[in-house]
Amino acid sequence: MESPQEVSQSFPFSHKSYVLSEVVNVAATEKRSSEMMKQVVIVTCLIALVFPFTLTGCCRVEMAELREELELAKAERNALEAKLENAMKAQAQPRKPQGQVMEFAGSLSEFQKQIDAFVSFREELQRREDELARLRQSALEEAKTAQERMDQLGDKLQAETERVILLQDQLKEAQSAIIELQDKLME
Repeated sequence: MESPQEVSQSFPFSHKSYVLSEVVNVAATEKRSSEMMKQVVIVTCLIALVFPFTLTGCCRVEMAELREELELAKAERNALEAKLENAMKAQAQPRKPQGQVMEFAGSLSEFQKQIDAFVSFREELQRREDELARLRQSALEEAKTAQERMDQLGDKLQAETERVILLQDQLKEAQSAIIELQDKLME
């Protein structure tokens, strides 16, 4: 390394101004790196602050959804418990007098009528569904037959087209033979 005197002799300015300029350069470089480090620290801190806030927001949404599901489950549980209590009370009650049994039997016959109506309606729907399935199958078979017929007609059309082309070629040959014959006769 050069001594300060050698450095001062090699430069046209004085030793003090060289040292001063070097100190200023070092200070400016340190200031830039210090500012850069500050910016890195600020960005890191921002990320460190924003990330937990983001996670907190996600967690809040998830917690709200879980609370809603819990409320629904509690409501279902309460409804089932009420039904169970009613069923237990109904079993524990003593037999009712004959008049009430007749009334209950009357409502049972009404329920049976409704059930019979639903069964007949279901059978009617099943019959219609079977009929639609049969019609669909028939339509598919007809479509398949029609496609086969179209394929056959397409093959015939192709054969006839080739025959027409062959006849056109023969016609052209005949015409050119006639023209040649006429030319010979004209000579």
